[in-house]
Amino acid sequence: MKRYSILAVALSVAIAAPQAGAQNFTPSQQSVSYAAISAYVSIAVVTAPIWLTAAGFKGSAKGSERRSAAKDKGTGAAGAKAGPLPPLTVEKVERQADGAYQVALKNPEAPADLAVVQWPARDDNPAQALKAGDVLAFTPTEAGAGWMVADAKGTQLAFLPTTDAAASNLSERW
Repeated sequence: MKRYSILAVALSVAIAAPQAGAQNFTPSQQSVSYAAISAYVSIAVVTAPIWLTAAGFKGSAKGSERRSAAKDKGTGAAGAKAGPLPPLTVEKVERQADGAYQVALKNPEAPADLAVVQWPARDDNPAQALKAGDVLAFTPTEAGAGWMVADAKGTQLAFLPTTDAAASNLSERW
């Protein structure tokens, strides 16, 4: 007698048992029936992971399309884009103990609007040349990932990323 998997034999018996009372099968007919059912079950067992994997990739692609559509519309996963800012006046420049700089800024048109920009410690720190009263321009980048900071002479000092851009790995310093 041939060896069949337990699942195939159980399935074959479950399918053939109700029919056994209605008809009398010869042993050779039962063997053919068991073999056919075993073949169908084997095909299902072997191909099921392939179909499940394909379905998973299809679902993943749909999710990616939704995220891309949201990003194109400027909502959802893309986060907030950098918008226009008025020129800001430097109120105070403080050097920190670790060599970093903290620059307090104020909007002359709205004195209640205050901001603080921190530059990490480095030899070519753009904040070294700043002093109280300087005016800084914040120009949004085309992609909206942040602002280019320039002094009154138009000299580019730094790139200031948005919160979302700063959180991504693409804006880390290497």
